[in-house]
This record gives sequence, C-alpha cells and structure tokens, in this order.
Amino acid sequence: MDANGQRFWLLGESAHFPSHAHTAWDADCRRLRLASERTLTPALPPAAAFTAAQEALERVPPAIDVLECVARWDADSATIRVRSVLPDEAVLLPLDATPSDLCNGADGVLYAVLPGAVLLHDLRGRWADVRVTLAGFAPWRAAPAADGGVWLMERGTGRLARLTGRPRRTETPQPDDYDPRVFRPHPENACAPLIRLLAGAPGDGSENAVALASGPDGALALLSWATDGAPRLRRWRADAQRWDAPAAPQGAAYAYALAWLAPDRVALRVPGRRDAPAWQLGATPGPLDPLGDVYPLAPEAVEAPFCNGPVQPPSYPVGGAGAEPLHALSLHRFAAQGETRHYADSASGLVARLIDSGDTTTVWHRLFAEAVLPPHTGFVAWLAATNEAAPPADDDTLAWHAHGFGSTLLDAPQLPQAVWEPVPSELPHHPGLLGGAREPGRAGLFSVLVQNSRQRVRSLAGRYLWLRLALQGDGHATPEIAALRVWGSRFSYVDQYLPRLYRESQFGSAATQPGERIAAIDTAFSDALDAADASDATLRARLLLEQVTLGTAAHIAVERSGQAWLLQDGASAWRLRREGDGIAIYRPRATPADFNARLLANFEGVLTRLEDRVAHAHLLSDPALADDSRLDWLAGWIGVAFDPALPAARRRDWLRGAPDLARWHGTRRGLQLALDIATGGAVRGGEVLVVEDFRLRRILATLLGVDLADEHDPLLPGLQVSGNSVVGDTLFVGEQAQAELAALFNAGQRGAAGEQAALAFDAELAHRATVLVHQAVQPQDLGLIRRIAQLEAPAHVELRVAQASWPLLVGIASLVGVDTYLGPPRLPRAVQVERSGLGLGDYLVSAAVLDPRLAGAPTTATAEFPPEADAGPDQRAQPGASFVLDGSGSRAAPGRTLAAYRWRWLPPTDS
Repeated sequence: MDANGQRFWLLGESAHFPSHAHTAWDADCRRLRLASERTLTPALPPAAAFTAAQEALERVPPAIDVLECVARWDADSATIRVRSVLPDEAVLLPLDATPSDLCNGADGVLYAVLPGAVLLHDLRGRWADVRVTLAGFAPWRAAPAADGGVWLMERGTGRLARLTGRPRRTETPQPDDYDPRVFRPHPENACAPLIRLLAGAPGDGSENAVALASGPDGALALLSWATDGAPRLRRWRADAQRWDAPAAPQGAAYAYALAWLAPDRVALRVPGRRDAPAWQLGATPGPLDPLGDVYPLAPEAVEAPFCNGPVQPPSYPVGGAGAEPLHALSLHRFAAQGETRHYADSASGLVARLIDSGDTTTVWHRLFAEAVLPPHTGFVAWLAATNEAAPPADDDTLAWHAHGFGSTLLDAPQLPQAVWEPVPSELPHHPGLLGGAREPGRAGLFSVLVQNSRQRVRSLAGRYLWLRLALQGDGHATPEIAALRVWGSRFSYVDQYLPRLYRESQFGSAATQPGERIAAIDTAFSDALDAADASDATLRARLLLEQVTLGTAAHIAVERSGQAWLLQDGASAWRLRREGDGIAIYRPRATPADFNARLLANFEGVLTRLEDRVAHAHLLSDPALADDSRLDWLAGWIGVAFDPALPAARRRDWLRGAPDLARWHGTRRGLQLALDIATGGAVRGGEVLVVEDFRLRRILATLLGVDLADEHDPLLPGLQVSGNSVVGDTLFVGEQAQAELAALFNAGQRGAAGEQAALAFDAELAHRATVLVHQAVQPQDLGLIRRIAQLEAPAHVELRVAQASWPLLVGIASLVGVDTYLGPPRLPRAVQVERSGLGLGDYLVSAAVLDPRLAGAPTTATAEFPPEADAGPDQRAQPGASFVLDGSGSRAAPGRTLAAYRWRWLPPTDS
C-alpha cells in the first residue's frame, strides 16, 4: 500500500498466465515473451518426401558412446565396425543377420536388434554375448534407458517393450552343479535378461510408428505417421503405463527420426531439410508449431536416423561412417505476434488469477510493467473492468481498452502510451523483479495511466479488472515482461485538494458518450455504410465527406466495432455511433474536468513516489532489504567492520544478529554464534565445533591402532593415561554429564605423584579452547574461521583452530554433537588424478567404449597418443558478434602431422 492508501495486484509468475497463444513463460529468466517458433515450408513434394523417408528408415542407425566412437553396420563384411579418434576402423562384432538397429546402452552394453531377437554384447567383456527374445513381439528400434537396459519398439504397430537384466559374469569358471546341501538362489540369475511388453499400439491402430527416443532424464517419446504422413508425437507416462495424447508437429510431414534435446524439447529429421527442426512438448495435445531455434546439419549429413546412445547433444550420421553433434545457432526466430491473459476457460470453469478490488466503485489507477522492449517490439495491454467475476467477450471491442508499451502496430487515436520511469520499481527502495541494467525507453519500469479513451469521462471503473496482452515483435527480437502491477483505486488530486468547482460534473450516460456530438448521417447513408465492404475505405470516406465536411485529409480510415465506427483523418479522429435510424458523429473530446484530472495525475505519479520513499525510509536500514553497497555503511552505525571475505548474505545475517553478538561477546556462546553466521550455519550443522579443552580429558580408553600421544592430532591432545578399561571402574557409559563428572576423578587416591600428575593435567587444559573444523568445511572458509575466532574469543582464553583428522573416533569422541561430527555419506566417484585416494571410496573402472582399441592400456607397439588441441587465448564475445579461434598452437601426435582443424562446441559441465 502506498502513501495514498492504494494497493496493487501483481502478475509475475508462470501460473499467473494460464492462457498462451504464440507466447511462452521463460522459467530460467522468469519473463514472459513471444514464443520461439517459425513456419516450415515443405522441402520436397509429398511423393518425394515419402520416398526419402522410407529409404532413411531402411538404414541401420549407428551407435555412439561418450568418446564419440561411432559403430555402424557394414553389410559387405557382415560386421559391426567402429570409427574413433584412432586411424582406420576396427571390427567390433560379426553378425549372422542384418540388424535393424544398433544401440549403445547406459550400462556399457551394445544392443543389436536382430530379426526376432536382441543381441547383448558387453563392451567390458564381463560375460559372453546372449540373445533375448519375446514370443509374438518383433523388435525393430531400440532406445537406451537411463537406468540400464533398452526400450524396444515394434515397427508399424508401435508396441512398446522393455529389456532389462544382464547375464551372469563369466570371468571365472562356474561349477556345473553344486552339492545338494549348498544353498543356492533359484533361479540362479535373478536378474536375467528379459523382455516385457508394456503397451500396445498407440492411438486407434491406424498410425505407423517410425521412431523411438529416450532422454537422459528417462523421458521417452514415440514418432508415428498418420495416413497422410502427418507426424504424431507422444510422450510415455511411466506412472500410468500409457502414451499421452499425441501432439501434431506442424510442417514435418514424413519426419522419420527423433531425438531429445532437453527434458521438454525434441528434434526431428524431416526429408529434404538441411536442418533438424525442434519442438517444445507441452502439456496440451494438438497442433505444435516448431521452435525458432535452428539446428543446422553439416553438408555431408545423410538422410538417416540419429545416432543411438546415451549422449547429449544428439548426433547425426555424416559421410560414410562419421557423426556430428547437433548444435543450435545463436540466432533465434520468434513469433511476430502473440497473446496471453491472466485467465483461461477450462472444462471445470474459469481459471484465473483474479484482480478483485472487492468494490464496484473502484477506479483503476495505473499499470506498471517491468519489461525489456528492444527496438521494433512492444505490447498492447487490453484492459476491461466488470462488476461480475467473468471477463467480457473477446469480440466486445467496446469493453476492451488499449494501452501501448513500446512500438506497437495498433494505430488508434489517443492511445494511452506508457512512459519509461527512471527507477527500478515504483515500490519504495525495491530493486525490481526485472534485473539487469536499465536503459531509457528500452529496459526498466514503464507506467501508463489506466483510462477509457472512448468516452468523455475516461476513468475505468469496476470491481474486477481483466487483462489481455498482445505482444508484437519483428521476428528476431521479442518484448520480455518480468512483472505487471495494477494499482487502485485512483487517488485524484482534483477530488482531494481542489474545490468542488473543478470536479467532474458529467455522470451516467453523459459521461459514457464517445465524445462531443458534431454531426449526423441520415438513414440512407447509414444503410450504405453498413453495406460497404470493410476494406473499402474510399467508399466509407466518400459517404462521410458528402454528408459532413471534415476538412482536407490525406488519409481516412473507418473501422467498424459492433455498433460503433471510428473515422480517422490524419491527426484528428471522430467516433461514429448508431442513433435510431441514423449515425451520429462524435469528436473524441474529454470533459474539461477529466482532462484536468489526468493532467494532475502526472504530478501525482511523481509526488507519490517521493512520499513513498520518505514514508518507507526505514527499509534502508533493514539488513534484509538494504542494497549490498550499503551494508558496510549500516555496519558502521554499530561499530562493526566486516571481514573482506564475508559474502553479502552473511553480512546481512551478521547485522541481524548484531544485538546477540554484542550481548554474548567474549563468551563461548558468542563465539559459536559468530562462527555460525560467518560459515553459513556450520556450527548448527556440526561442521565447526567449539570445544573447551577440559572436555578433552579422558580417563581410560581402548583405541586399537591410535597413538594417543600424537600432539599434532586435534582429536588426541597428547594425553595418554592407559590402554585398559574396566567397566564400572575406569570406563563409564552414560549421559554427557556423567562423563564429565567422571573426568573430575579423585587424584588424591593415587598419592603425591598422582596429585602432581593431576595438577599438570589441569594446567595443560585450563583456559584453553579448540575450534574443531571438520573436513566438510570448504578450504577457503578456514582462514575466515581463524580470523573470526580470534576476534570473538574471550581475552583470557588461548584459542586454536584445528582441522579434524577423522569425522569420528569411537572412544576419543563418543559424544555425538560435542566433539563428534557425523557427516553425509561420501558417494563413490571415478578416480581423479591428484585428488583421489585409492581404497578410500573412489573406484577405477575402464570406460565402456565401442572401439575395443580404446578399452584398455595400449601396448608399446600399438600405442597411440591423441593430439593436443590449443584454441588460443581465452576471450569473450558478445552475443551475435564474430570471433576468431586460432588453432596454430595445437600439436600432433609423435610421427604425425595436423591435416585439418575441426571445431566443436562443448557445453559446460558441473565437474
């Protein structure tokens, strides 16, 4: 609520726009934009496209692995041959029949789909090749499953099956039989390879299934043809064990290959096209326009299915035995126009994020938009107000009122046009939801006064406000809307501060008139105007000019809207409305009071923002809301100087905890609080522990293999008492308090020597504390912990910061939460050079590659060393800008020379 008592309604989430037409919500940057789409024109006539697609379907798809080794079927030698970075091809496997598909699975198994069976070939050689069959099912195409095994599809029918399991290992001989007294599992291999039928033919059985594809997240899609070659695209629902209703990709007749690009995006191979169009799979079936992203194909690309394997991005065959990955150009295509709204009709009724003021007398005030409007782009906000919870009909143009943002194609007289505001948000001291740099007139905050420009009193009143957005672009750029906020009810300076003389005096039907009545057209001309064609502007203009002299006009356009017409003459405009048997002409002129109110609204818009900033000045001192650049300024108020390594988020936490930090400064509790804030909750999580050294006193403990006299281990303070434990005498098991009480043993029972030892024991541990940092803490935080600990520790305490050698030592640290940290389990990972310790969780396994020459260490005679690539110094390029890569620093393998450079984009990874 602002200084005038107005409140706002926000539209700024995907759920706030349930209806889209050529628009989309970008979840990554949280913005509404025109949809990325284009129109595909057929590259081949239908007959030629069908022939090319049939020839492509007869090709055996090659398999590919993570090292980009490509396995293909060679019909001449009846073998599967592999091409990799090594010269020449290698023979991987001979077959006695021609396969219909080759698939490299995520489990390191090559699956060859043979007539009536599937051959499993282990690339690591753990077991011999086996064939798996299912009676009544003829597999044709295969797709790798993310959790191992493959999906299988039957040609034409589209029946789906799943192959899981693996044979027993054959690395060591297995006995043929066992003694009857030996317990053995039955069956011997509980996870033997098995094909299970999952679903029948999709649809009504009239479609022809041609392609199957699976994604890295487990998604599965099926491509089929209708009777006329129109593609049908379905997604598999594993929870319901069924196919979704089909989507119909537009412009992709006789598409014959399918591949996943992202969890909701697929690419198709269409006959004759030199690119692979992409489609976004939505939640609703039906026609699907292609995305504007362009995935070009190499000139050597052949008409064939995509390479089959768990590799992203997908690859397509080129030349005789090669493959190239599929990458998109940086230039996108967007829809030229699109529309969205905050409501939608559904089977259960109206779905909407209601903008409800609760008052039928509400006068809607301003519309703010945080948006980016590149040149030649913009949007029109159509607003309508009702007193019922139902929007007006779309064709009720008299109920909808346009408000322009940026460059719009709407040529309407006296169109309210939004202006750019020099602040990130109208909300006081708010950074805005758009983010990024602001640019006058292009990016930032835009505002427009809500009004009805079609009547004399131009206020828009009603309990419910309805909003339709018509986005417009040039095909290469799109408007982007991060948030919309509408305010009400209007705070009028005329009604609040000026005498009654200046207030509005027109009400009811007089206020809703389209303007000042200047002339009328009789019935004959009215009938002729009704009969005139909508595009015959000359006839309409002649009819009007014969009856009424409107002046010399270079351009006159007439637009019919229900029972109203609009006549535009250059910069002037007139409104026409049917009255009885004739048509009246109105000049769209507002009342003087309405003009005065809208004029003063310009000042109100500036002054209200200033009043809000003053009224909410306390937000500047709120650590949660203050700008990052002001945190040091706030800290100076209370005499705090932040450590340079402390991030902004933790600085805010420090300011919020400043009262407790000051109250408990110099105590163990204050030290723990400071370390917890500085490390982002590491004290609460147990990664950092503050231990007073007297708690490290041990009585007698049995620790096999641990040197208790190691003074360099923070868990072992060099205090060795004994290696024997007697339960009930020198070993106590119980609560923490009982263990501490046991530490205060009676040294006098040992005589004078015992007393001296006890005194030395206490002297070594008095007024000392240890900040124990477990290995889960990042190394860069260790220096910060040391500095914070020295500043916050009591002056009379000697403090040390040490890293724990082990998370847990039973007997030394048996009190979980005191000096013991139970960290998360360490997941096994592949061995990394100079980082891994063999035997401590990492594993060393040979890669499952298609080329057998790369599967193991090369011998001296056959050793091959890869070339060393060097693309030149690092550089940054702006989007759309050209750049040069210099590979002259690359080196060939010994005895070889570089013949060509082949550049490939490698997407970034988390490793």
